[in-house]
Amino acid sequence: MKPLTAFRLSIKNIIRRPGRSLCLAAVSALLSFALAGGSLLAECLKNGTKSMSDRLGADALIVPGGYESKAQGALLRGEPSAFFFEGELADRLLDSYGIEQASPQLFIATLDSEHCAFPVQMIGYDPSTDFVVAPWLSQSVPGGPAKGEVIVGADIDGRKGETLEFFGSYYLVAGKLEKTGIGFDTTVFLNMDQAREALDDYAGLVGAYIPEDAISTIAVNVSPAVDINDFSRRIRYGFREEDVGVVLTQAMLGNIASKMDSLLAVIRVITMFLWVASIGVLAILFSAILGERKREFGIYRALGASRKKLSALVLVEASFVSLIGSIAGTALLSLFYFSLNALIGLSIDMPYLAPTSAGTIAWLLGSAIIASFLAGPAASLFTAARIGKMATDAIMREGE
Repeated sequence: MKPLTAFRLSIKNIIRRPGRSLCLAAVSALLSFALAGGSLLAECLKNGTKSMSDRLGADALIVPGGYESKAQGALLRGEPSAFFFEGELADRLLDSYGIEQASPQLFIATLDSEHCAFPVQMIGYDPSTDFVVAPWLSQSVPGGPAKGEVIVGADIDGRKGETLEFFGSYYLVAGKLEKTGIGFDTTVFLNMDQAREALDDYAGLVGAYIPEDAISTIAVNVSPAVDINDFSRRIRYGFREEDVGVVLTQAMLGNIASKMDSLLAVIRVITMFLWVASIGVLAILFSAILGERKREFGIYRALGASRKKLSALVLVEASFVSLIGSIAGTALLSLFYFSLNALIGLSIDMPYLAPTSAGTIAWLLGSAIIASFLAGPAASLFTAARIGKMATDAIMREGE
């Protein structure tokens, strides 16, 4: 016969009482589900914020007054927006004090109609002056899109070489960008000349008059000697009659970072609370189970099992059940995450970029399994200590 080790005996006890084992495993499963979910969410938010910081390479965006939130919505969430400066005002803004670099952009909202493939944000940029999107767009399409071409975001339904219709005209998809976690994932990029043609088509379909030289925003970098807040005040005051607004990218990133820090703090607190609460719940369950198993442990003791052996038996059972529950909970979370990741990103009003590295995902999920697994043995320590200190006759007497 094979020796009846603590491990083999634990397996038999777990199989013999499946209801009890499932109850203990469920607590570990819920804990691992929460830990893995919190870890993945935190990583996605960190990646999204970093991606946004890398993509928004301007100090400020000059926009028509009242459209600051629209501009932010287009950049952060890809919300289709269309707003314009007149060309004469744009020329004066480009000559403003303190500007070291400046490049105009056109924001055009495609239509939810038969004339457009789908409603998305179009952004036209000037390759000769742009310093914001051109550097990383060129990684996908060197030199940027040519006439009749567009570059599409990662979430747009269109592959390289296909054609998409916007405002009744067809455009060749010259390239598709990598996932960014911000509004650029649902944005179509094209050069300024092509954007002006698209703007004419847009104006014709909506029946609006838009000046030929209109622009939507001016992305600017200010001189190092100029305070960015002072620059913003000068623009707002100097062009108050024309109602000009300024979006400071660092302030926008700071607000997002502040929200992210607050959310991550909440996640950490909830995670710690759940871990401690799980240990408490498991400890209560193990204590209750001990009361049911006193006679069983007394028999083991009478058969020659040492107190150390009994303690080891409890710890092994707790560890095995906790490991099963932790793996099951993390597996369930993985199923939800990989199935609903895109929907989660759309529902969160913050930059959200899922990790693409298998190693990073494995590390996050593995850490959740280990953390939730440790809760089981930790909760059973008190019960194991009690069993180890019980005398044989006391165990037998309490079990009768």
